[in-house]
Amino acid sequence: MAQWEVMVGNKAVAYAAKIARAGYISAFPITPQTTIVQYLSDMIANGELDAEYVTVEGELTAQASAFTASAAGVRAFTATSGPGLLYMHHPMHVTAGSRLPVVMAVVHRSVKGMQPDHSDMMAQRDTGWMMFECEHSQELLDTGIMAYKIAEDERVRLPAIFAGDGYILSYTAEPVELPPQEEVDEFLPPYQTEWPLLPEKMNQVLPFMMKQFGFGGDPQDPWKRQQKAMEEAKTVIREVNDEYGKRFGRSYGNGLVEEYMCEDADAVIVAMGTIASTARTAILNLRKEGKNIGLVKLKSFKPFPAEEFQRIGKEVKALGVVDRNISCGSGGIVFGEIRNSLYDLDERPRTLQFYAGLIGKEVKVGDIEKVAEKTMRVAEGGEAGPVVEWV
Repeated sequence: MAQWEVMVGNKAVAYAAKIARAGYISAFPITPQTTIVQYLSDMIANGELDAEYVTVEGELTAQASAFTASAAGVRAFTATSGPGLLYMHHPMHVTAGSRLPVVMAVVHRSVKGMQPDHSDMMAQRDTGWMMFECEHSQELLDTGIMAYKIAEDERVRLPAIFAGDGYILSYTAEPVELPPQEEVDEFLPPYQTEWPLLPEKMNQVLPFMMKQFGFGGDPQDPWKRQQKAMEEAKTVIREVNDEYGKRFGRSYGNGLVEEYMCEDADAVIVAMGTIASTARTAILNLRKEGKNIGLVKLKSFKPFPAEEFQRIGKEVKALGVVDRNISCGSGGIVFGEIRNSLYDLDERPRTLQFYAGLIGKEVKVGDIEKVAEKTMRVAEGGEAGPVVEWV
């Protein structure tokens, strides 16, 4: 029988690793992630979780040791924030290139300060990791469990990040439903790999690893396989999200995007993470005023659901994209991905760019209402005004 507990987001993340039966935890503290690994330490000390817990000297080692544990056939977990994620950059490429299903929680912290934005994860967007963004603590727990199921699927075999905004989620308490362990065990069977990095298997593993890194063939083959796996992941994400919904009563759109009040919308706002929560209230307020606007919550940033935005782009006249990040010299990263997705449509909707919430700046319902009203004006044929707008 499911249990309920009021808990902060970091504890929900720790419970996800526990319920998923992670067998290896690499731990290094960094605000605002630190309490995740503290909770896991307590769970192991109390006998609630049977796992190897290793404290390391830095985030690079945290990633490298999780890589090694996964290669040896153990379900591995680690967690970090902000600059710690940047420090992991090199081994993250190796983990993805080796097709190892490590799962990592990222508690967002800006690379320019202690407060949250999405600049830490966006700086890793080309490492080959799947990246899932969460809106609330329940979603953190559910996504952590689903991430292992997706990552370990034979069609995928890629590492995954599931992320939530620091402070806003990490240290805020709300009710979370804990699914029964026996039901999760049925949903998520033990991790198995055909190529465990063990001494008795080395004569089989070394040729496999050489192939993964392009030796003895077309040097581009590893990239081709990784790209194919990322595309296959879209199907697997949908399947896992659907199965989780049937088993536990919770799913998140189709696993790639979640649409809110979009059925008859002339325009939509696109947002990720906790800003999507704020946007729900703004959309509801505007709907009460008779304005046909909806919300598209981007759940899966990588793989990016281009096909979903092409479908949505055919149904609406304008999209207002709210980015909690900026690629200086280019613009909002989600905005750029969406514009790229829409390029080949015969009739493209207008796409507006908004920056919000960087370095923890508060984003209020009224802010999103202004974003939505401007997007609606453009959908109705009005002028866009400034190409870029800071919220």
